[in-house]
Amino acid sequence: MRRTLILLLLGGAGFIAGTAALASDHCDRPMRDWRPRQAVEESARRLGVEVSRIRTDDGCYKIYGRTADGRSVEIEMDPVTLKVLETKYRDRTHRDDHQGRREHDRAAPPITPTAPANPLIGPATGVMK
Repeated sequence: MRRTLILLLLGGAGFIAGTAALASDHCDRPMRDWRPRQAVEESARRLGVEVSRIRTDDGCYKIYGRTADGRSVEIEMDPVTLKVLETKYRDRTHRDDHQGRREHDRAAPPITPTAPANPLIGPATGVMK
């Protein structure tokens, strides 16, 4: 019984360690091996991205920019090989402006009240639906 309990505990610990390893960052390269930002920008331009910002996040390069069709894109690259690890696109209609409103909210026409179908209820009585 004791042996079974120990094996179960060890197996559970191994499972937890394995899932933690899978959830870890995929960019764990030493900084001395990283390629310069100019090389990252050139690589993104070859992919057809107009680069607006390059950051480092969790040991990876993150490139923010726009594609040729105008969509916002975020690309995660390995800092040594410059291999694309992840690409995220944002739809143009959901891009936030500086006031925090969305484009599609501004583009919607204003809602105007319409007269009800029944002529007995309307502006003259002050009751509007």
